[in-house]
Amino acid sequence: MWANRLPGNLATVCTHCVRIQTPVREILLNVLLILVVNSCLAAQTGAKTINAEEKLFTASKIYALVQLHFASLRSSDYDLDSSYKNYLRAILAKDERREFDLATFKFVAERRSGHTLFWDSWLDNDLGQPLGFYAAPIENKWVVFISSMADLRPGDTIVGIDGHPTEEFAGQQVAYISASSDTARRRNLFLLPYLFPKQFTLTLEDGRKVVVDRTTTKLPDTKTGGHWLKQGQVAYIRIPSFFYPVLEDAALSYVNQFRNAKVLIIDVRNNPGGISAARFVQALMDRSYRRWKESTPLRIGSLESSQRPQSDQPNSGMPDYLKGYVAGVGALGSAQLILGGETVPPGQPIFHGRLFILVDGGCISACEDFVEPFKDSGRATLVGETTQGSAGLPYTYDLHNGMSLRIAVSHTYFPDGSEFEGFGIKPDVEVGPTIESLKAGRDIALEKALELANKP
Repeated sequence: MWANRLPGNLATVCTHCVRIQTPVREILLNVLLILVVNSCLAAQTGAKTINAEEKLFTASKIYALVQLHFASLRSSDYDLDSSYKNYLRAILAKDERREFDLATFKFVAERRSGHTLFWDSWLDNDLGQPLGFYAAPIENKWVVFISSMADLRPGDTIVGIDGHPTEEFAGQQVAYISASSDTARRRNLFLLPYLFPKQFTLTLEDGRKVVVDRTTTKLPDTKTGGHWLKQGQVAYIRIPSFFYPVLEDAALSYVNQFRNAKVLIIDVRNNPGGISAARFVQALMDRSYRRWKESTPLRIGSLESSQRPQSDQPNSGMPDYLKGYVAGVGALGSAQLILGGETVPPGQPIFHGRLFILVDGGCISACEDFVEPFKDSGRATLVGETTQGSAGLPYTYDLHNGMSLRIAVSHTYFPDGSEFEGFGIKPDVEVGPTIESLKAGRDIALEKALELANKP
């Protein structure tokens, strides 16, 4: 999801480690458009409006990059051309940059991938101020999980936003959210401040009105933490993200501190990923495990041409082994290169005791990369809720106008080949927060892990 400087709360919706790359080949149309609008791009980077030439350049570039790099399992999974036509109609109707950004968010979100994202730094600077709280669906209600606002507390139920029912507001906004499932879209709504006004009013279920002024709200300063839950016996480590090596360094320091504990509880709930936590895995893993399997598009023009229905002589002139290959991948709609699934032996772990990992739907990307080895090997007991279901290394392209695009270039599977994208990693013991537990300040997933830890 999405380790450059992360705009606003975008860190919460993922990415893995980032590589800035330049495409090997460009679409001719885009090259011509660059010549026409190159002077406009630099001038308009900070503007609130965007002219037609820049809109068309950016849109056509995004279309070309998605078509070339996006790792869809089957081309029939979505109608890219129809989606693009609708996108063009939307962006040509208005000149406001925010409207262009929202239309682009929607077009990219239609790929239904948590690792395929569009971003505009102008929007982050103009509308990226944090909400000061986080809410998500529980028990068919929109409930506050955490808040830095004195008059808004965990467990409060939000029934309206600026006089509109919360569900109605959510239904209008989720189309702009890139995620691999509808559940993830809804969970991520209150993590994306640009979908909200700078000032708005919440109506709570108990009748209270709470005014949110994003120009005065702040994000909490989160860092890796650890402490004994039962001195010398049960220890706890919380890792808020893997975006910076210092967070993993701190976690490793705590593992060393608690290396003689009988039980270690690792909390990666609401961890949006970042950089691969391979060192942290190695410090805890005392057995072999299998890596993810991944497929990525294999673009060879002669192979793709031979699969077209109108081809006069399909597979003409191909060696037999290539004919067999084309036949084998034909059902996928395009050639796919399958990678991964290999077994990784244990290294030199620091901790050898019992291990529990707390997970939820906010665990995504590199967080899921961390969790998967323990699920596959059975090294740890996973407690909590199913993870978000989006991992992999995105291709990142700078559009040189304050905007950028990240594209999922691989489709990730569990080591046994079963679907992971949009499904996530299921816990061994499922337990999630309730409205009652949030109001009472109880962490029932942690309580469950402690209950299991006390069993022989």
